[in-house]
Amino acid sequence: MNTHMLNRSFAWVTVGTCLLTVAGYALSQLGVSLESLYLVPQRLTAWSLLTSCFVHISLAHLAGNLLWLLIFGSLVERSTPRYQYLLVLIVGGITASLVQVGVVLLSEPEHVQSPILGASGMVSAVIGAFAVRFFAEDIRLGRLSVPGLWIIALWLVPQLVGALRTLAEGGGTVGYWGHLGGFIAGLVLALLFRMARDGFSQLVSTAQAQGDILQALRLAEGWCQAEPRSLQAHLSAARLAQQVGDDQLATRYYQQALSLCERRNRVKNGVKIFLEAQASLPPNVRLRWALRAEQAGYWQEALPVLQQLAVDAVGTPDGENALLQSARITLQRAHRPDKAVTLLQRFLKQYPHSSLVPYAQDLLRQAKAMVEEKV
Repeated sequence: MNTHMLNRSFAWVTVGTCLLTVAGYALSQLGVSLESLYLVPQRLTAWSLLTSCFVHISLAHLAGNLLWLLIFGSLVERSTPRYQYLLVLIVGGITASLVQVGVVLLSEPEHVQSPILGASGMVSAVIGAFAVRFFAEDIRLGRLSVPGLWIIALWLVPQLVGALRTLAEGGGTVGYWGHLGGFIAGLVLALLFRMARDGFSQLVSTAQAQGDILQALRLAEGWCQAEPRSLQAHLSAARLAQQVGDDQLATRYYQQALSLCERRNRVKNGVKIFLEAQASLPPNVRLRWALRAEQAGYWQEALPVLQQLAVDAVGTPDGENALLQSARITLQRAHRPDKAVTLLQRFLKQYPHSSLVPYAQDLLRQAKAMVEEKV
């Protein structure tokens, strides 16, 4: 297991909120009266708009809220400044409570004495912020990678259906309208805080500006885990790993960035990353991307990489191919037949039993012919 991942930023606010809700449930089960914390529309108090979020009567209700909060709250908290996340929780919870109270007073007068309890409003606000921050990303849940948009729809569609049903049937035991109010509050706050644009990138940049490179690396690794398809995340992690001297970790993230470029056919981006990282990459990756760079028109950049690889990996299939390809590029792209002759003769001497010998001999004949023409 990656030791950096063990030390990544911890979701303190999320865990603290979960512990408060568990404590509220435990106290109620022990017979402690928590009625002063209840949100009752007929006798509304200002503090109850928030305190009621930490009181649950049903274990199933508590477990559901804890599950959503731990999964999605921790993602949002670790990708945004904590004060912003805390405001999402507080403002979202209060907004959800106000909306549900308003719905009860206006359309469900028979429920004005029934308490409104639970952290669902806070959870809804978190999901609203999650919708802004991660709607275009794939979220890794264990070994699964799930589109963020699917997760949002999985929660939002039942809330909309439930809210419309309460209008048609005249109320119910679930505060769907409060959920929607909290969701919108979280959505608006996330947009105001520019969570979609900043997120992990802002946290990493802040840590770097403060000179805490290790913390920046931990945040970047958390970013990679939360957004496995983010090219910027893997590049940030690779560069930070280089700064702290962890070449193995840097190589891993560079390779993941290159894999993303391959899957998306973003050759130009991949070539730039390759040229930045090539010295630390395995020989087979260096060879493959050097040839990709040459095919994309970056032969001048690819040629020295192949020449160096021919030296670094001498006696291996990668070194063999690199030497021959550098000779070909020298002949066909750089138009230096004299230099190509030297490289090809070296190839035939080092790899006399190679299956590529006939091709090398053909190139050598071409190179010698061009040298003679110049003379």
